[in-house]
Amino acid sequence: MERSGSKDGGLRGGLSVLLVGGEKVQMDQAREALSALSEPRVDVAEAAPAQAAAPGTNADVVMVLCGADEEAALGCLRGQSERTPRPALFALLSEQSQALMRRVLRAGADEMLFLPLVRGDLVRALLKVSEAHRRSERRTGGMIFSVASMGGGAGVTTLCANLGLALLRGGGVRVALVDLDLQQGGLGNLFGADPERGILGLARLGRKPDSISLEAALTKHASGLYVLGAPVRIEDSEEVSDTTVSGLLDLLRQLFDHVVIDCGAHVDENSVAAWERSQELFYVLEQSVVAAHRAVRFLEFFRRLGIDGIEPRLVLNRYQPKHPIAEAQIVSMLGSPVYARIPRDEQVMEKSAATAQTASQVAPNSALVRAYEKLARRLSASQEVTAKAETRPGLGFVTRLLGSLGARA
Repeated sequence: MERSGSKDGGLRGGLSVLLVGGEKVQMDQAREALSALSEPRVDVAEAAPAQAAAPGTNADVVMVLCGADEEAALGCLRGQSERTPRPALFALLSEQSQALMRRVLRAGADEMLFLPLVRGDLVRALLKVSEAHRRSERRTGGMIFSVASMGGGAGVTTLCANLGLALLRGGGVRVALVDLDLQQGGLGNLFGADPERGILGLARLGRKPDSISLEAALTKHASGLYVLGAPVRIEDSEEVSDTTVSGLLDLLRQLFDHVVIDCGAHVDENSVAAWERSQELFYVLEQSVVAAHRAVRFLEFFRRLGIDGIEPRLVLNRYQPKHPIAEAQIVSMLGSPVYARIPRDEQVMEKSAATAQTASQVAPNSALVRAYEKLARRLSASQEVTAKAETRPGLGFVTRLLGSLGARA
């Protein structure tokens, strides 16, 4: 099997594509079209139809060239459609024959592209697969919760810490906290994370982290929480990239039931990488006009990012029912409902700050802690519903349309 693309046999964050066919001219044209793509990134391998099902030829996308030997191509499509895991199947056709189109669909093709390949059609089809993979990854394994704000002092770190403890008290779960507020490092400090451990070691690996390197980076707190701290030195935070964050979160999801991420009070590539892999994103704000205006800017920015399948949820921190800036006023300004309210409790928070402990540790029976526990129960219930939901992907528009033509034929 001839391989082109990345030298290491794979592209991080990209798609592996197996190009199957026997006609040299058409294979060359298809390979050149794929190699010219910058987004999505692809790692291309090639095989003859008889070799496509051999061990070691698994790919995200299998493109089968339907040329002179149609039966071999159709047999390849059928064989690939029965593989586990099943790849996305593209049939590459040299003519727009309705009879052939029906046959490739019945053989299992998900998409049909016509030769010579048009860049726009190719990008559209591959992006659909890439996006489906991303959504599937977000549903697999544990739940990831990101917490962010656009104003310092809003209580992001406090919410992360107490939410993590509340989730842990649900029993029978593993919970990890990740400090992506890299320059502040408050979450790691709060739980006494080992300064010799943390995310910096993973960033310096030069490869995707595995369970062994992750274990070396995590600090286990006495409560049972696992904490991944920020770098000790501010300047070292520049070494942590979105690639590191992406690989780390993919692994954490496999090993933990809940992952809570402190994204701090700023936006960068690392926080966006975290949001893309999160089931929930919580935006923390207080009852003030300034905080509401910052939230408006954040929500508008988030919509421009175009991250599919997730919307920020508002958490009203230090909530006071009789505050001059009422909840209804904030909801009206933001056009979004409040998902959770964390009550103001100066006494508990002062004690927490003085002892460098969380509210859950200093006042486990307070209304403040009960609010965290209520949020944790709501998220745990949401996870159970998600786990039971059917995730079978629907047929594409072209497949449905031509399938109906075949049914009428």
